[in-house]
Order: sequence, then structure tokens, then C-alpha cells
Amino acid sequence: MRTYLDCYPCFLRQTLAALRLITDREEEQKRILDLVMQTLPSLPLAHTPPRIAKTVYEIITRETGVEDPYREIKRTSNQQALAALPELTTIIRQKPDPLRAAASLAISGNLIDFGVQHEGFTLSNSLQSHFPDRFGLDDFSVFARQLPAVSKLLYIGDNAGEIVADKIFITFMKNAHPQLKVGFAVRGAPIINDVTMDDARQVGMDEVAVLVDSGCRAPALLEEEMSPEMADWFRQATMVIAKGQGNYESLSQSECDIFFLLQCKCPVVADDLNTPVGSMIFKYHPGSRGN
Repeated sequence: MRTYLDCYPCFLRQTLAALRLITDREEEQKRILDLVMQTLPSLPLAHTPPRIAKTVYEIITRETGVEDPYREIKRTSNQQALAALPELTTIIRQKPDPLRAAASLAISGNLIDFGVQHEGFTLSNSLQSHFPDRFGLDDFSVFARQLPAVSKLLYIGDNAGEIVADKIFITFMKNAHPQLKVGFAVRGAPIINDVTMDDARQVGMDEVAVLVDSGCRAPALLEEEMSPEMADWFRQATMVIAKGQGNYESLSQSECDIFFLLQCKCPVVADDLNTPVGSMIFKYHPGSRGN
């Protein structure tokens, strides 16, 4: 998905939000915000939004020397979500279709996104109360038909906190299909509140999946920047699940088969998906070369 002019206010808002976590000096915030505004015109609209966001955050890191301004927010998000894990698991087990309920929870967890939200999430309003039976785009039946034949599944993560819901979904997939080997991909470096190797280990994701460093320093998977390990998983997996708007923006034109799971949180993505803002998305993207 290419970048649209409507994305530019979001880049600037994200810049200011990150800077306010780093410094309260308004003159310093303005100086770096000016640098970002000077850089944006040189970046082609043909680039995906995550690719441009990568450049924006490189400026922030270079100018402030702070690589991970969301470190404590991510840690707290993970802790709060972990505290809810037993209750959430119990609720899912009581549902008529536990696997679909776990998928619904995983998509609901995508609300935990500091790249889109102006304020922090409230766990009770994001994870604990969201098990909708209907998705705005619903290819779950395609997923359910394919899953029994899958031996190697690549799950591309998105945000801290949210990854606890991903862990629950992966657990229910593996309970139903013990043959399943899962790789869970994390970002190659901190960016916004996206999941890193440290976040994945904090929630015990390594208990249910092989942790894979994507090598990407963007808020999404960029196919042209994958680490060798990530490239192997991406090419060899018999199913790929990509979580969140960023991964949809970067991979929506991929030649690979991908299931996109996300909350549609902005008008640009909503228009691209032809669905209302706020929709829960479980979308199958049939690639031209398959997996």
C-alpha cells in the first residue's frame, strides 16, 4: 500500500508523541519536528507508510540518542496483558468456537497501538471485553480450512501488550493442531511500541513459538530488509499471519499468501480495504506465488 497525503499529519503526530516522551524542552521538540518536516517532501508517495515511518524514527533516534522512548510503556503493557491471560484463556475455552474466539481476541489486541492512538489503552476496554462474533472482513473459514494441513506457520507480530493475545491465539492453534511449528517474528530494533525480542521473551512467547528477528527497523515487515532467518521463514512457511495495520500497509501487495489480522484504525487503511473505520479484519490475501 502506498503512502497518501492523509498519512503526513500522522507522521508528524507520531514524531511529537515520541519526542514528548524523550524531552520536555519545546525548542528541542520543534527543532527535530522541523527536521522531519524538511525530510518528508523528499520521500516518494510510492513508498509504504512503514518505510517512511522508519526514516522518521531514524531522525528521532539520531537527534536525541534515545533508541526506545516507549520502553517503559511497552513493559507496562506486557505486564497488564499478562495479568489478564488466565481469565482470557478461561473465557475462550467457554466459547462455542474457541479458535475463532482466540482469533477475535488477537484482533482486538491490535487496539494497543501507540502509533495510532493519542493516549494509552485501557486493558479492560481492549482485551478483556472484545470477543465479537462478526468481522468486517471475514475469511476465517478459509483459514480454518487451511490450518489442518499447515506444518510451518509464520506469525508476524505487531505491538507490545497485544502479543499476549497473539500468544493465546497461537496456543489454541497448537492445541488443535499439535503438528504445527510456529515462528513469531519481531522487529529488528525498537520503534514505537512494536514488539522486539525483549518484549516477546517478557510474555513467554518463546514457550509457544520460535522467536525470529525480522531484521527490519520499521513498524512493519519490509520484504527487502528481512534478515536471512526471516527470509527463510517467510519463504518456507505454509501459512503466514500478519498482525496490524503496519504489516498490512507493507505487505498488501506481497506475492505471498497472507492472512491479515487487524483493527482498521484510520481512514486511509479503511479506504484501501473498503471497510469502515473500526472494523475487525480477518482477510485472506492470495499471493501470486503462494508459500
